[in-house]
Amino acid sequence: MRRPERLAFMLTAFLLTSATSLVAADNTLTSKEKADGWILLFDGKTLNGWDATLPPPVPGATPAAPATYPQVGNNPRPCSTALGKASVPPGTSHWEVVKGAISPCDAPPGNLATKASYKDFVLAVDFRTGDETNSGVFVRSPGNSGGYEVQIWKAQPAGFNTGSIVGVGKTEGEFKFIPGQWNHYEITAQGDHFTIVLNGMKTLDVHDSKSPEGSVRLQYQKFPIEFKNIKLKVLKN
Repeated sequence: MRRPERLAFMLTAFLLTSATSLVAADNTLTSKEKADGWILLFDGKTLNGWDATLPPPVPGATPAAPATYPQVGNNPRPCSTALGKASVPPGTSHWEVVKGAISPCDAPPGNLATKASYKDFVLAVDFRTGDETNSGVFVRSPGNSGGYEVQIWKAQPAGFNTGSIVGVGKTEGEFKFIPGQWNHYEITAQGDHFTIVLNGMKTLDVHDSKSPEGSVRLQYQKFPIEFKNIKLKVLKN
C-alpha cells in the first residue's frame, strides 16, 4: 500500500472509530456516555428491572362499577413472545420486547415501571407511536402511581398536549411527535426544576415540588406505542 493510500485508510478508520464512539447502537452506551455516568434502563432484550403495574384509579370507580380505560386507537397487537404471554397480576398490562423495543400487547392498558427509584436525573427515551395514540412517560412516580406525566398525545382534553407535564405545565406552542417514526424525549428533573426536550426542541421549563422521587413509568393507554434507548444519568447536587 502506497503512503497516500495508507494515510487515507488510516484517516477513514479513525473517522469510523470516532463516529462509533459518539453514536451508540440501539440500547447500548457509548464509551463517553459510560464515562459521563449514564446507565441503561432497558437492555434491548429483556424487561429486567421493570414491572407491569396497575393503571391509576379513576375517580368514581367502584368494585360494582369498575373503571373503563380507553384501550386502543386501533386494534391492539396480540402478544407474540413467551414474555408477553406470561401471566401478570390481574388488571395489569402485558409487555414484551420485539425487535429491540418495549411494546405492550393485548389488553388491558396499563403501565410498566422501573423497580428502582430516581430523584435528580436526565432521562433519555425514544418512542414510536401512531397519530392518535395516547401515551406518556412518567417520572418520579412514587409507588408506581402519580408522579409527573410527560405527555405523548396530540390533543389532551385539558390542553396538556405532547411536551407538557400533565397538571403542572402546558407548552406555549404546539409541539408534535412524528407518527410512525422514532422520536426522542430528554427529560431533566433536578430539585423542583423540570425541562422537557422533544426531538431537540425545548417544550417546557417549569418548577414543581409535589413529588421528589420515584420510578420511571411507561404508559400504555392506546395502541400502538413502543420504547427503546431508555437511558438515565443521575445528577449530583
